[in-house]
Amino acid sequence: MRDRRRCLRWLLGVAFGGPELARAAASGMQVLRPSLAPLPAVALQTMAGESRMLDRELAADVPLVLNFVFTTCSTSCSLQTAVLAQLQRDWLARGRALRLASITIDPDNDTPEQLRRFAAGFRTGPGWQFYTGRFDDLLRVQKHFDVYRGSKASHPPVLLLRRDARAPWVRVEGFPQAAELAALIESLPAAAA
Repeated sequence: MRDRRRCLRWLLGVAFGGPELARAAASGMQVLRPSLAPLPAVALQTMAGESRMLDRELAADVPLVLNFVFTTCSTSCSLQTAVLAQLQRDWLARGRALRLASITIDPDNDTPEQLRRFAAGFRTGPGWQFYTGRFDDLLRVQKHFDVYRGSKASHPPVLLLRRDARAPWVRVEGFPQAAELAALIESLPAAAA
């Protein structure tokens, strides 16, 4: 059964993204390209306390990595944030542009100040923004990306990647390493002409 799932993931990687996505899928990550409607136009708050429209914030013409976290999570959120921080350092060291966006799933506790402290703990750099907002708006975003599982404790480790604002999103489930993510980003499909 395990080999069958690995084969299926490999086939999905080949069908949806070429050899790098196929290798990532074969390594155990679930790599899928969801077809998503336009992003919800909801107002979120940055870690500096500024109000921003999410659809505009994620309209980057550079590679973008999106994830969902909560700052009191001591397992998957911290692990994923550490990997993304390493990815950002590696990417910036190569002189490349990369945007990262982390959206809280716990707005009751994750104030802009709390998000700033969390980000500082991982030495995040420019180009990485953490967002909070109204519970209903954050729930809408989670449902849009199919990461809502009923409670913050059961949210899945998901990254959403895309090459630019017009390109399709690629969904990565699991815990890839920074080097694996860098290879995936390099191989992301471009926007259709």
